[in-house]
Amino acid sequence: MPITCQNIVDQKGLALIEVLLSLGLSSMMFLVLFTAQSHSQKVLIYSQQLHFASRLLDQVASQTWAYPKHYQSLLAAPPNGDISCFNGHYCNPMAMTQMWAAHWQAELQKQLPNAELSMLCNSGCVPGDTLTVWLRWSQNLVASTDLCEQGTACIYLEIGL
Repeated sequence: MPITCQNIVDQKGLALIEVLLSLGLSSMMFLVLFTAQSHSQKVLIYSQQLHFASRLLDQVASQTWAYPKHYQSLLAAPPNGDISCFNGHYCNPMAMTQMWAAHWQAELQKQLPNAELSMLCNSGCVPGDTLTVWLRWSQNLVASTDLCEQGTACIYLEIGL
């Protein structure tokens, strides 16, 4: 029996080109889903970092108010050794602020390994002045702003003294 055009048109099933197109389309959809999932994960990590940074700045602010004469030592190099201040023992205000500084630096290293915590006064850190507490860390999702460059997240808190 000779092959005619009618026999080819009546053929049932999928042609190779149709199978290849459907595989290509499926591959593209999986790639889009994977990319969206990956970006969603990065946004989740960034939001967790922002939450941690906000909590840390709240702690710094509360300790600044609690120890107004010693706040400059909050970011000084903490002494090695005794952590009894956090275990309910009496400590003088200077030792307590240094223990808070040690605690914050340890937390920063755990949560934001490349973070930098800094304090700056407008003029002399006297009553009536403003203390600015900055927290900066590397984060690829962050665009540049007036205060931070591309790839660096930063938040700050201004405290009236």
